[in-house]
Amino acid sequence: MIEMLGQYKVLDQIGSGGIGDLYRARDTRVGRTVALKVVSPEIAGDTQRRALFLKDAAPLTSLNHPSIASVYEVGEEKGTLFLATEFVPGDTLKRVIAGRGLNARRAMDYAIQMADALAEAHAVGIVHGHLTTANVIVTPKGTVKILEFGLGPWTRSGRANEKRDDIFALGTVLFEIVAGRPFGDEFTLAEQRAISREVPSELDEIIGRLLTRDANRAYSSPATAAAELRAATEAIDKRTEYRPAPAPLTVKKKGGSLGWVIALLAVLVVAAIVWVIIRR
Repeated sequence: MIEMLGQYKVLDQIGSGGIGDLYRARDTRVGRTVALKVVSPEIAGDTQRRALFLKDAAPLTSLNHPSIASVYEVGEEKGTLFLATEFVPGDTLKRVIAGRGLNARRAMDYAIQMADALAEAHAVGIVHGHLTTANVIVTPKGTVKILEFGLGPWTRSGRANEKRDDIFALGTVLFEIVAGRPFGDEFTLAEQRAISREVPSELDEIIGRLLTRDANRAYSSPATAAAELRAATEAIDKRTEYRPAPAPLTVKKKGGSLGWVIALLAVLVVAAIVWVIIRR
């Protein structure tokens, strides 16, 4: 295992795959823990692919959003390419879901954060390209952070990715959060409702628009989806807040019989007291 890479002291390996190996490391200059992604020799050793990777990775350091894992540096050390990124503690969204749907209100909170992050990236021309529940971290504070922004083309075959791909991917992620199972073309929204019957109609409609292939119905941007998610959340919260309190339990009277029973009991008590006095 690598021990040092530039200013970074490698602590342990925490993953591999995609574009290379992932390590937890210590930035010795500023004293913080980072996630160090070491690019595979297949990419770093190929002149054309190397240049293309550096071109794609360079803009990532400019992304600054609370729901995006920051890229601190795109560097090179003795022929080894690496990315030093924010180390995000927590579990992947996929692990949090663990095969069961989450509360719809919680799902909407996560979706708003992800939609905001996508909107921020799209505004500067960066597409994620491979948004899944496996590369979204739920932090100990309950917020979400998206990993591997802009690296989608390098984690799967092909390089053609568009902003529309991210919007559709957000829909598949939201579907999986609610339904507890990955989205597939064989699923319909009717089946989704059967999987999770507590999904509010507002959320149902939003998921449908995220996943539609009808350009006239689809969201034009993640920002538009985020706005509708916020409006839906507000409507659901208001509906819950003003839900009438259940009526207090009362004893139903039938033909006034309860009053007669009470009166009869009172007479019996008085009679018992008089009887005791007479006996004395």
